[in-house]
Amino acid sequence: MKYFILAGEKSGDLHGSNLIQEIKLLDKEAEIRAWGGDAMEAQGAEILQHHNQLAIMGILGVIQNIKRLKGLFKTFGDQIDSFQPDAVIFIDYGGFNLKAAKIAKKKGFQTHFYIAPKVWAWNKGRVNELKKWIDHLYVIFPFELELFTKAGINTQYVGNPLQDAIQAFTPNPTFTYRDKKYIALLAGSRKQEIKTALPLFEQLAKANPDLQFLIAGISDWKELYQTEIPVLFDQTYDVVKSAEVAIVTSGTATLETALLQTPQIVVYKTDWVFYSLAKIVIQIKYISLVNIILDKLAVPELIQANFSVEHMTARLRELLTKGTVYQQQKEDYLALKQIVGDSGASKKTASFIYSTASAK
Repeated sequence: MKYFILAGEKSGDLHGSNLIQEIKLLDKEAEIRAWGGDAMEAQGAEILQHHNQLAIMGILGVIQNIKRLKGLFKTFGDQIDSFQPDAVIFIDYGGFNLKAAKIAKKKGFQTHFYIAPKVWAWNKGRVNELKKWIDHLYVIFPFELELFTKAGINTQYVGNPLQDAIQAFTPNPTFTYRDKKYIALLAGSRKQEIKTALPLFEQLAKANPDLQFLIAGISDWKELYQTEIPVLFDQTYDVVKSAEVAIVTSGTATLETALLQTPQIVVYKTDWVFYSLAKIVIQIKYISLVNIILDKLAVPELIQANFSVEHMTARLRELLTKGTVYQQQKEDYLALKQIVGDSGASKKTASFIYSTASAK
């Protein structure tokens, strides 16, 4: 059968690659075209659009790229018309993917959404959009099943793909920094996130010369890492797992850091227009996935003006004492692991997609 997969960012590329691997075990004749990245390509997908070209941040970013976004959606529609897939699969990246799903559904294609948009945290209004444009929804948190099922959406709980990735991770025995004390720095996976975080990380390192810092870099944006701080590319799990503490740009990486059991500080800064509007529209107490899921301030969040050298240093020094705050994070991580749920998500999702597409 034919499958068209749309993954809009780095984490989606990882989950997409694992999904493709499982689909190919079920369907030896699978033909897969995708919008994704290197990991999906390595599993045999024909990449028609790299996820780096889809990363747009904030209201200003959207406004500045309206013409390009319209062009991308037209291209997507033309590509699925030409390919005629048996299933169109959207992975995470809700804002973009729901608009693409509308196009696919209106054209009569079977639509699947893997890793549901976190409407319970960000935008409950999207539930109606999911119901309208998505035939099959695959959720990764146990509590999401009841939420979406009650809304009348065909929903399956499949477990959490991050658990798959964490369980599959084997620490590199020759990892250069394995026995050294250092602070891991994760600047994010999007171009603008990296450009925002790196200067502040450099200032942090200069303000704390007694500490060793190490950046977990992403080779997709290698040219952006013009810094005196050591950078290791595409070794994020090793960098995080061996670190004393991690300073992490808000996103999927905060949850990965927690599952790897490394104490962390979450940071984030975006354009002020987007942030101001988001505070009005999005009614949530926290920004990091760890805190949203636990519904408590389990890890410190330094947002906008608070993402500063002074605040990072204070929080960092507090965690490095390995006192009450450090121990409480470790305890909260154990509770988080129970809520996050089971492994096996890629295999279960592939099975559901294959069976429903076959039954058309």
